[in-house]
Amino acid sequence: MRLILINFENVLGLNGYLNFVEGKPLMIYGENVSGKSNIINMIRYCLIPRSRERKGYREEKRLKKNEILLKRNSAGSVEIYFEQNRKFYKLYYYFSRRGKNVSQTQRLFESKQVELPLEDEERIKVLTNLDWKDTKISSMKSLREKLVEMKIYPEVLDILISPSNVRNFSEAINGSVIKVPEIIQARISKIHENVRKYLDNLKKLYGVIVLEREELETKTRELRKSFEEVIKNLPEIKVDKIFVGGETARNLENLQNFLVEKLKSIPSKVSEMKETLGLLSSEKYEIWTGAIDKLVMILPRKEELKDLMERRDSIEKLEETLKTWKIIFEGLPPDSHPEGLLTFSMPNFKKSDFNALSNPERVKSIFLAVDEAKKSLQRANETCKKYKVPLTTSDINRLIKSYSELLKALKAPLEPKGDPALLSKLKEKVVVSIPLDIALEKMEYLRGVEPTPLIHRPESFGKEEFMKRVSRLKTEVKDIQGELRKTKSDMSKAKKLLKKAKRLRGDIDRELKVLDRNMKNLKRELDKLIKEASNAYHHLCEVFKLKREEIDLSSKYVIDSSFETISAKCKEAQKIFLNDLIQQMKNYPEILEKYKISEERDFTIIIKRIREEFEKRIKEVSRLEEEYKNVNDWILRNTAQLKAIENRSKTIIIVDAALLIAQAILSRIFEKTDINKIIEDLSENLEKSVKDVYKRIFPEDESFSFSHSGRGQFISTINNEPITHPSGSQRAAISVGIMLSLARTFGLPMILDEAFDRIDVKRLKFFCECITGLTDCQTCLAAYTSFNIEKNPEVLPFINSWKTYLVERAEVLEKNIKPLEGLQMGK
Repeated sequence: MRLILINFENVLGLNGYLNFVEGKPLMIYGENVSGKSNIINMIRYCLIPRSRERKGYREEKRLKKNEILLKRNSAGSVEIYFEQNRKFYKLYYYFSRRGKNVSQTQRLFESKQVELPLEDEERIKVLTNLDWKDTKISSMKSLREKLVEMKIYPEVLDILISPSNVRNFSEAINGSVIKVPEIIQARISKIHENVRKYLDNLKKLYGVIVLEREELETKTRELRKSFEEVIKNLPEIKVDKIFVGGETARNLENLQNFLVEKLKSIPSKVSEMKETLGLLSSEKYEIWTGAIDKLVMILPRKEELKDLMERRDSIEKLEETLKTWKIIFEGLPPDSHPEGLLTFSMPNFKKSDFNALSNPERVKSIFLAVDEAKKSLQRANETCKKYKVPLTTSDINRLIKSYSELLKALKAPLEPKGDPALLSKLKEKVVVSIPLDIALEKMEYLRGVEPTPLIHRPESFGKEEFMKRVSRLKTEVKDIQGELRKTKSDMSKAKKLLKKAKRLRGDIDRELKVLDRNMKNLKRELDKLIKEASNAYHHLCEVFKLKREEIDLSSKYVIDSSFETISAKCKEAQKIFLNDLIQQMKNYPEILEKYKISEERDFTIIIKRIREEFEKRIKEVSRLEEEYKNVNDWILRNTAQLKAIENRSKTIIIVDAALLIAQAILSRIFEKTDINKIIEDLSENLEKSVKDVYKRIFPEDESFSFSHSGRGQFISTINNEPITHPSGSQRAAISVGIMLSLARTFGLPMILDEAFDRIDVKRLKFFCECITGLTDCQTCLAAYTSFNIEKNPEVLPFINSWKTYLVERAEVLEKNIKPLEGLQMGK
């Protein structure tokens, strides 16, 4: 509840209004007997309608009706505007005095909530112009019941609209401040007992439901296990998606409809696949695939064909070369006249590839032997020319022998003792000629001449020079002999090499025979490949009805162009095959995609795999048909039972949920309707609120404590020692804390008379600061003009931030309420 505005008109002599601005405390300010307490007593009278009064005098005793109008033949009214449950309410009291008695009527109106201005006059205007609906409340009893229904409890308001700032301290000490309103307490106690009975019944019913649920769960598990067995070969059917709580029967019906449709389509599907399989196995496809496969196997052999032709040409060329070599080597000179090699013209062999021969080293050795023999003879011939001796072994031997004789003569040279003679050549021989006069004198010179000449020293040479010349001549003779012997060795080597060459030249004949045999094999292989290529090409054109273009495979120079023609025809045939296959497989695009069918693929393998795919599918569909029938039969047998289980389960779920909800609600109600628990919770909140307020007003005091001792009773202590009469300021702080706790708990305003009384002047600052900070609780205070307020510089800033109304006494029975902008220091 939030007070909005209270308008007084001639009640208890009061005239004017109080505008309760949100977030600000409201202060009723004035001197004694100005009418401040009249305002609070009038608010108490209107908001706390009592059914009976307590006997005796009490300060907070409710006004009597006859006290409200003191002037004879007068009338007055009170309008209390407040907000509750997001609605605006107007509580209207009208009083009329005729003679000694005062009559009253009371009405309660309601209106929708609107945005209100802050200014007093504007707010009054908006509130007056609202569309107020009469709630038909006319008696005090019905008003009290309506306020309780709106959760505005008069018993609580009786505490919160307090005529004294220390009143609630005594109530707390004797345990009467924390009490549940009587009307609520009676209702709560009855509800608490009934709820207890309901909770007992719920427990019994829940036990029955538990047994029923266990039975149904057992049956469901058995059916699930049976269903899992029947679908174990159908991985596409997920048991978790079928056996779903409350949906199993419907899921099985949907599955059955699906299976029925599948079973209807399977025979036609199998028939269609068998028909397609028959087409793929037809003779046409066998002929087509055979024709394409033969040509596809030929196309990669183009280079092989070219290689065979090159090998043929190489063999022909090598055969021609070998024949030439044979003729040349048959012209080698006889062994007795190896010097004939000097004029022998040997073929150039250094660039020849002997590796093409079966025995390349032997054939090559013919050339090497003849070449080496020829080089040996050339060296020997040069030496013979140098020493002018015929290129014969006998002549070379004779020359060597003659030099040997010379060496013998040089070994023992003679001193000159005989007669002079003449040396000359005659028919290429050296002869000794004796002068006639000497011969006539010494006829013995002409008889028995030694065949080996002797050497003697000429008279013109000295002995030393002669010996030097003899030594040098020996060396020269030995060198000449060495050259002649080397020449003789070269002659001998040339003869041996010549014999070797003649012996090896028979390998040329053998190589010619090998080449002839290889040529025959190569021609057979070449002719076979050409024939296969030609036949495959012609067969393809015939099978696929293609125009046959002429091809020439006789020469390696036309192979490429011919194979381009063959390849083009092959692609044309593959395209025809592919289009036909795609047409046959138009109902099975997933198979075409799976095997990536294109012109470059091996059609034989593709057809084989597709046939295998269809055979596998036919087998799989047949198996599925049987599996589907088994599942369908299972559903037909068990659906009715599952429906019954589900219906019972749904009932249990609903009842169980209802029980849980009811139990949760009733348990909450049972807990909340425990009077003792309610009192304890209120007491704990009150204790906390009092401690908080006391700490604000007495920030330095750590010794004082106000605590709940149980069952709504409280105790005051200083240093843990109980006290019964705290100071006035302490009791005022405790009372404010009590009121604040109750105001927050029940959402009601707090109105305090004698607000600053009994508050020590040193505590006023803290008290005002505390009240200013209570933005979550609507607060109204009545204050007397005193030195404590007007002349206290620490208090004025807080009070001037409040909403303040001045109450002035014009006459004894006339008291006016006016807005006050603020208090000034010292006035």
